[in-house]
This record gives sequence, C-alpha cells and structure tokens, in this order.
Amino acid sequence: MKQINKMIWLFLVSLLPIACFEDDNKYEYEELDEIVIEGIESSYARKSHQDILSIAPTVTTDADVEYAWELWTSVRTDGIIYKPDTIGREKNLNYEVMEDPGTYYLVFNVKDKKTGVTTMFRSTLNVETLNSTGWYLLKDEEVAGEMYTDYDFIYDGGRIDNWIAFYNDGKKLKGEAVKSIFSSSYSDQLSGGGYNYINVLIPVAKEEISIFEVSNGVIRLPFESLFFDPLEVKNFQDISIQNDGTNVGLVNDHRFYNMSTQNATSFYASYGDYRVVSGIMRGLNGPTFFDGVTESFVYVSFGNITRFPTVSGDLTCNNMNADLLWSSVINFRVQNTKWYAYALMRKHTGDNPYMLVKFRLNYGDTENRVEQVDILPSTLNLITAEKWAVNANYGIIYFVKDQKLYRYSVDSGNEEVILNIPAGEKVTCMQHIIYPNLMSTDYGSIIDQFAIATYSNGKYKVWLHEFEAGSLKPLNEPTFEGNGRVTCINYVSGNSSNFLF
Repeated sequence: MKQINKMIWLFLVSLLPIACFEDDNKYEYEELDEIVIEGIESSYARKSHQDILSIAPTVTTDADVEYAWELWTSVRTDGIIYKPDTIGREKNLNYEVMEDPGTYYLVFNVKDKKTGVTTMFRSTLNVETLNSTGWYLLKDEEVAGEMYTDYDFIYDGGRIDNWIAFYNDGKKLKGEAVKSIFSSSYSDQLSGGGYNYINVLIPVAKEEISIFEVSNGVIRLPFESLFFDPLEVKNFQDISIQNDGTNVGLVNDHRFYNMSTQNATSFYASYGDYRVVSGIMRGLNGPTFFDGVTESFVYVSFGNITRFPTVSGDLTCNNMNADLLWSSVINFRVQNTKWYAYALMRKHTGDNPYMLVKFRLNYGDTENRVEQVDILPSTLNLITAEKWAVNANYGIIYFVKDQKLYRYSVDSGNEEVILNIPAGEKVTCMQHIIYPNLMSTDYGSIIDQFAIATYSNGKYKVWLHEFEAGSLKPLNEPTFEGNGRVTCINYVSGNSSNFLF
C-alpha cells in the first residue's frame, strides 16, 4: 500500500512543471460580423396540398452570407429526431406545403461564408388539412332499403357530403346513425405508438363502428379489429369520451366496453350482472350510467362496474326503485364548477311518481351524490317530451313536444315555449355546442350555440341558435341543409372539438 501511495505522489509531482508552464503564444482574435434576423413569426399554420408558406425576413449584417430553410419533424422515434428537409436556399421563402398533418420545426439559417458561423431562427409550422376545421354532421340515409351512416363535412368555403364514402371508395357504416366522438390523442402501431398522436373521429352506427383519421379520412381501424372478443349481437347504442380525451366508453346491446385511444388496440367488455339503460355520462370517477338491474347509478373504474358508496338519505344513487326516462351528461360550469347531472325518473310506487334528480359526479365525494329531488306534477310537458337536451352553463333543460321547443328552469320549475318547430319536421338532434370546450381557459369564446336538427322527406336542416337571456334567438333560415337525418354534431378545429351536451 505504501509503494502504491509513493507512486501516486511521484506522478502528481511530475505534473507540476506542466501546470506551471507559461503560454508565450500570441493569438489574434477577429470580431465577428453581427447577424440580426427579424420578420419571422413564432408559429405558422398552413393546409397541406393547398397553401403556400411565404416568409420574407429581414436580415441585417455586413457579412457575406448564404441562406437555408429547414423543416424538422417534431415526432420522435426511439428518442431520435428525424433529419431535416431543406425547403429553400434563398432569403425569401415560398414553399408549397405538402407534408402530412402535424407540428414541424421551421429553422432559418444564415451562414457567414467567411467564418462558417451560422445564426439560426426557429419557429413552428402547424400543418393542417382541409378536414382540420369545420362541422361534422353525423347522419343516416336509406339506400336500397338499408340504412347507412356517414358524415356531411362543412367547412369555411365548401363542404364534402358523405365524407366517409368520399375517402373510402364509397363505403359507409351500416345501420342508423347513433353518435360520434373526436380524439386528438390516438396512437396505434401504424402511427408508431407511444406519443405519436393523430386526430381521429369515431362514428357509431347501429350495426357498425370504425375509426377514421381526420387528416385524410381513411379508416384507421376496421370493425373486425376493434373488439377483443367477437360480438354475438351488434346493437350499438352510445359512445362517449372522458374529458382526458383518451378513455372511450361504448354501449353495445346494453353492455359496456372500454378502450384507450393511446396505444389503441381493441374494446374490451366490462363483465358482471348489469344492464346499461341510459346514455353515458362523463363523471370524474369514470363513465357513469344507470344500471337497470340494480336500478342504481354506477360508474366504470379500471374496466370494473362500481357502485357509489352506501350513504344515508331519502334518495341515493343506489337502489332507487325507479325507472329512468332521461339523463343528461355533466354540466359543470354552473355553481362553482361542480359536476352536476340531471335524471328524469319515474318511481315504481307513490301518488306522484315523477321526479327530477340533480346529483354530483365529483371525484372522491363520499357524501350522498343526490343533491336535489324535485317531485314533478304529472301535467308537466317535460315528463312526456319526445327529446331532451341540457344547457351546459345553467340549470336549463330544453325539450320538444308537439312541434314546440320548451325551456324548463330547474330552479323555478317553470316551463315555457320558446320556439315553434315547422310543421312536418321532426327534431332528431339537440346539442349545446361550445368551442373551445370546457377544459379550455377561453371556453366558449368562438362558438356558444344551441343546435337543433330537424328531418323531413329525406332531408335535414340544422339550426344554430345564439343564446339570448337563457332563451334562443330565432333564425329566418337554417344554418345547414342536406340529405339524410342528423343525429350528432362535432365541431373540430385542429386538435380539439366540442363536448357533447
């Protein structure tokens, strides 16, 4: 050990002359010419196969320089960024955008030819397609005695009728139209999995469901690949996506199925003795619905059907001894952003069987979820309405009966006629459409309208009404018209869409 320590000491001493050596060399430093780049925005948005990206920057310098514009993909594979594409070698850029939809890094390089030093300015390019922004109207039509489902897509300046058939060699979904959802967080093996997300629409027809890529309209996953176990019965009734934009719930023949859009594979069933008899509500505990077997509201947690905790109270979410007539999805903008939902129910016994139940779907709430029970007189038109919809901002329920649109105030219990439905037209869809949706800080700043779709003689009309003191402003003519019967409306812009109320 002493010998080793001695050798280490001698080695360190031998370094001292080197450490104390004085550098007598003389260096000449040349001041570099400054390069200032201005006139480039931090981000650009262009449509693929349609737009030209034109940028005329200002470059201030005394140096002799050369230019290069590069486009880098922001998508990573195995942690490695792809090599860039050089899209221009002049100071001014005029580039025909042909890339696939997505976000790209746009880099402007100014190189001093004498010194080889490059000054860079980086911005982003968001590539969209014609399909990126507009109204997707889910509809059905009868063709040769069979019902088929498709979209009419309406954008600023034009429309694509039968959008699914347009991109898929005439194919449509079989059966009557049910509902449609949007997700910006879809990935599968073809997209590279992981965080390589794309935007998709998932339309549901009575007998078929499929996943379509928004950018090009093509089928992402065919029906045959969507379920772990083959379906004995095809009777699709509802679909919903949670506020996280990834967890999808599907109802087929009163059974619940789950799928995550991230690393999407297939829908898998939730097992147990239950029967879904309501639409799916978005609750913070998970997808929530009314179970016809236990006559209770239940929610889905990690694929399992879960009952709310047993609590005291005249009426709770469990064993309600009533039939469900209608239930709303959540509307959490009211009253300190609590996640409220409404249920119109009929008790099995009692002289006044009809009641409107207001309950909370907050996460982790161990108290009685039922917050308010209003016993309704049997003379109310609300009870025997043909269709209902909720206002996402206030305690208001809109409903249709005998060619009239009513407004029902939950707080006052009053109902009043606010619009007349044209004779011969049947209301097929009502939605409060809000964009940006409720998860955004600028919620409702672009669209805040109540949509009513009617159907008559093979054609639809969609009326987008502005709100006016809780009522609706009348329209002289419909906003959209077309062939078929509309059952659901999705407004899509970039990577987001409206919630369905």
